[in-house]
Amino acid sequence: MLTKVRVNLANPLELLELPGVGQREVEAILKFRAEHGPIRDADQLTAILGGRPFPETFSERADFSPADATAPEAPGA
Repeated sequence: MLTKVRVNLANPLELLELPGVGQREVEAILKFRAEHGPIRDADQLTAILGGRPFPETFSERADFSPADATAPEAPGA
């Protein structure tokens, strides 16, 4: 099972693990995050990258949770 890559927290090397993401895409993602904040979803990312579609396997690996999202507390905590 492949681990998810948190698009809004990932460093450049982690972003390169996503199918269809190369250096140019990494630079655009980092620039957008710095200027506008978290990326909402794959549709917004597609728009940021000029409309280029991603491979089908991209959605299996990408997690668009906001950077400030935290894991839920354990029951009884």
